[in-house]
Amino acid sequence: MNEQLNCTILLFEDDPVTSTMLKTFFQKQGAMVVHADSGKNALQIIEDTAPDILILDIIMPYKDGFTIIKELREVNNDLPVLFLTDKSRVDDKVKGLELGADDYIPKPFSLRELHARVKAQLRRLERTTLPSQTKRVQVGPLTIDPETREIFITENNPLKLTKTEFDLFYYLAARQTHVVSHGELLQEVLGYEPTVETKSLVMHIANIRRKLEKARPGMIEIAAVVGVGYKLTPLP
Repeated sequence: MNEQLNCTILLFEDDPVTSTMLKTFFQKQGAMVVHADSGKNALQIIEDTAPDILILDIIMPYKDGFTIIKELREVNNDLPVLFLTDKSRVDDKVKGLELGADDYIPKPFSLRELHARVKAQLRRLERTTLPSQTKRVQVGPLTIDPETREIFITENNPLKLTKTEFDLFYYLAARQTHVVSHGELLQEVLGYEPTVETKSLVMHIANIRRKLEKARPGMIEIAAVVGVGYKLTPLP
């Protein structure tokens, strides 16, 4: 953890022990930490702070984390959001990621793990601000435009994915019919180091599958290749 974090972290956390620990830890890592102990005026605080990353609890006074991210994603789809919360059920994780969170860490947590997850999101943010040579991809009936970050089944029928879901889907679609390894997706798309353990990839893929099936059943398959990775294939 020697690499310094040159960033601003906005922390929504109502537990004073946890918030003090996180502020002290991340400040030692070189980050500026702004803290809010409730969800009151959350969007205004986010706008005023202009953070590089948001660490968000779910259970808070005035407004919970699910409501905050839902409102945030209506106006800002780029800010990395990491849930850090006592709500550890699979349903809660799925909901958090579906609403647009980039990662989800249940409490109790490891500071080392949290640090690695924050670094991963900052790496992703760095990559998305760089010029890219990406181009439109056609996969089955879908047209994927990376410049506008839009996916259309037909001209007036968009497929709505979160930022992270879009990144994963585009990466797989650009390599359709080829197996892409877990490690490649974790490093190249999600920004993780190989040593970081996370289930977020599996959960994001599951959410993409659900949205594809809801949009048009039997359109595209994202098959899991056991022990290797995923393969996206348009179905006839």
